[in-house]
Amino acid sequence: MENKIQQLVNELSKNERVQAVMHDMHLLQGRINAEMTKTLSKFKKSAGELEKNILSYKKQLIAQKNKLEKELRARAKSLKGTSTVRRASPKKATATKAKTTTKKAAPRKTSRKRA
Repeated sequence: MENKIQQLVNELSKNERVQAVMHDMHLLQGRINAEMTKTLSKFKKSAGELEKNILSYKKQLIAQKNKLEKELRARAKSLKGTSTVRRASPKKATATKAKTTTKKAAPRKTSRKRA
């Protein structure tokens, strides 16, 4: 059985048509490998650029966050400072109002009914 298989393989390898197909297959495989390496290099380059962009955006956002925090601290400090220091406010003229007297109602006397 093994001898027959080996004979068939030898006959096929000597066949010109089979050799032409094998040659074409090797050429196509080489082209596919070349295209694959080009595509992978493009992806790697693109990924590197994206990573650089993300890092630069991250730096910008951190700088903006620090700036905002600094401004908020300054505002909080200024608000805290103004609340402890009392400034003399100009006195407003007050209108004189007539005093109204209110009379308190006398409590009612309640009588208990005796049974």
